Parts: sequence; structure tokens; C-alpha cells
Amino acid sequence: MKTLALLGGTPTRTAPFASSVVVDARERELIADVLDHGEFSRFMGSPTEDIEQLLAMASEAAYAYKTQYFTFLGGRMVRRFERDFARKMGVPFAISVNSATSGLTTALAAAGCGPGHEVITTCLSFNATALAVLGFNSVPIFVDVSENNFCLDPSLVEAAVTKRTRAILVVHLLGFPADMDAILDIARRHDLKVIEDCAQAPGTLYKGRPVGTIGDAGVFSFQETKNMMTGEGGMILTTDPAMARRCRLIRNHGESVPDNSWSTEELDNLVGQNFRMTELTAALGVAQLEKLDGNNARRRENARRLQDGVAGLPGLTAIPFPEGAVPHILPFLYDAAVTQVERDDVLRALRAEGIPVGSGYVRLMPENPLFQKKTAYGQGGCPWSCHLYGLEPDYGVENFPVAKRLIGERFLWFYHIHAPNGPADMDQAAAAFRKVFGNLDQLRAGSFEKKKLGYKW
Repeated sequence: MKTLALLGGTPTRTAPFASSVVVDARERELIADVLDHGEFSRFMGSPTEDIEQLLAMASEAAYAYKTQYFTFLGGRMVRRFERDFARKMGVPFAISVNSATSGLTTALAAAGCGPGHEVITTCLSFNATALAVLGFNSVPIFVDVSENNFCLDPSLVEAAVTKRTRAILVVHLLGFPADMDAILDIARRHDLKVIEDCAQAPGTLYKGRPVGTIGDAGVFSFQETKNMMTGEGGMILTTDPAMARRCRLIRNHGESVPDNSWSTEELDNLVGQNFRMTELTAALGVAQLEKLDGNNARRRENARRLQDGVAGLPGLTAIPFPEGAVPHILPFLYDAAVTQVERDDVLRALRAEGIPVGSGYVRLMPENPLFQKKTAYGQGGCPWSCHLYGLEPDYGVENFPVAKRLIGERFLWFYHIHAPNGPADMDQAAAAFRKVFGNLDQLRAGSFEKKKLGYKW
């Protein structure tokens, strides 16, 4: 029996896992190209004679289009990244943005979501998913997740639809694809838009199709911890020319384009925004996209290696990813009824062994005080108190029992399945899991000794 590091033993691992920032000469080459040309942003925020032609262009044509030094669609590196991403995902339109949060806000606004409207979304995601709904004064309606994929439960989506519902915001959590067939069926029957949050799922396939290309728009994140990264940044994909047009306008001070001939419907949600990506960011994106398949393959390999390495441990269940999915974070389900040890004590023991693990999100999105107190803009409770809405959706945690139990008791997330971490790192992580789960009696004994031993748990 080995003494757990938490109780004074020797840690299994002392070296940190490698960062998810994987760059080489290719990134340096493209960044140098931007520096050499002295072009950091080539967006023009004012209309030109070719504005309607630009707004209608597929990303392939936009990259090849010879226009002014500055253009409403950005510079050569931004348009190159958009072309490459559109090609990769097999859609005509890719619209880069400065973050996935901006991208979600833009896509929802382009879908016509505004004051008085509701957007159905998951209760289990990073805050940005729900905050994007508030961007143009719509109200999020949260529903619980399925235990099978941790994504929206379609049966609960159906029940949440009202006459105010304008869109469904799907999150492909951890790389698991949501049940898009069922969600699209609901959307068609109720004339709703579907926006896909693919921040954690670039490269994941749903029945052979890349997520982000199935609904009306898909949004990707390039934040540093994602499967491909530019530090910050995002991308909107769509096959709909009208959606692409509106996204391009909203991204880049769209209110500067219309003249008095535009109708009020055409002017909806064109309040000025600057969600533009820089040329330097796009240069990183071009290089990172070239690495996406290789980096995703490493994620799959590492996930399988660690799952195999911990197979059979009591109270720990690995969740298989469906064919075509790319793991972003590797989740396990923990069962304290089997181990007789609290999940959080196991997390502490693994961290002490040098293995960074977590319990998922700290809280559900509807638990955020902003939603509990129903106040976002000013002191008057907007957008809930808006005369166009004026309702009090129930954000009580009891409405989300599956998600609440996942983050409160069951989730155990391992974060570092990304490159350049490899088989040896996964084997060491598995050894730490086996050490902890093979010595659970030490944690059981320690449960009543915590205060006496002076540990801060």
C-alpha cells in the first residue's frame, strides 16, 4: 500500500502537463508575413460601391476578390482564414470574429433574436453561452441535459417552446455532439432558428457531418485552451446567404451601411458592433487549422489511452465518445455510493498526485446571480422587465436535476488530453488514478481526521 500524496506520500507526478499552445515555424512564418506587410487590420467600417457584392460573396470568392486596400470584409489574412475554414467544414460562408462569445451574439442577432424573444439553451455550459442571448436583449430559457451526451435533452426542449421562442442554442459539450436530428425536427415544426455552439467541438462529426454545419449557423472558439487556438477569436459558419450577410453587417458597424431606403426589418439588430478579427490573429488561425486534424487525432489517442488505463476502477466510469466525435476534455462519471468517498476528496487526492482534474463547471448557468436576480442592463431588471417581455422564467436549480448532479457529485474531468501530451503522460495519469482508487481506505479513514490533521480541504 502506497501512502497517498494528500496524506504525506510521494506524488505520482511532479512535472506539469504541457500547455495546449502548440506552435512551430508555420505560425512564425505567417505572423512574420503580417508584420512585414504592416497590416494589422484592414477592415473598413464604411460602405463602398461594391458593398452589396461583398456581403453576398462566398468566402472562397471573397478571398480572391481584388478590391481596395481596406475592405468591409477585412484584410487578406482574415479572408484567407475564412476561406480555409469554410473549405475545411464544407460550407460557403465563414465569418471570423474576435471571440466565440461575439460570434454567438452575432449569430443570434442575425437570426432575429431581440427584445421580447426567448432562446432555449442548455443549463450546462460556460457563462458565455447564456450571456450571448442577452446581447441583443433576448431572454434565455434553460433546460436540462441528457445523461447520454451532456447536451440538450430534446424532450425538454419541446416542452420549453412558447410563442416567444425564436431560436434554440445548442452546445456540443466536451466534444459530444447533441442530438441534432431531434432538435432540428422541433425547430422545423415551430419555425425556429438553430444556432450551434461548437466552442469545444471543432472536428466533431454528427452522422458524418461536421457540427456547426447542421443548424442555421455554427460558432467556434479559438481561445487558448480550445482544440485549435489563436489566443482569442472565433468563427461563424453558415450555408445561408442571408444569415451570412447579416452576420457580416453586425460584425462590422453594420449601421453605417444602410440608406433611407432600408426597411425597419432590414435595420433590425444592426446596432454598431466591432467584433472584427485582426490580421495577426487570423495568421495564427491559418496555421492552427492546418494542425487541427493531427491535434484532434492526438486527443482521441490520449483519451483512449487514459480510458483503457483506468478501466475497472471501482466507482469510475469512462464515457465513450461516439464515432466521429473529438474529445475536448475527458469526462468520467464518479459514484460515491460505490467508493464511500466523496467525489471532491478523490479530486483533491488526484491533484495532490500531480494530476489536474476538476468537477466541471463551478455552477450551472442559471445559478449565476445575474439570472437568479434577473437583472442585466441597468437597475430596472432588463431584459426580463422589458415591456415587450415582462415575464419571470423559473431559473430554480430543481429544474435541472441531471446537470446539477453531474457537476455536484458525478463529473470528474481530466483536462490535458491535448498535444503535445502523449502516451507516457496518459500512463502516468492512469497510474495516479490507480493509486488513489486502490487506496480509497486512506481517504475513508482520513474523512474524520481532516480537522485534527490540520488539512485545508
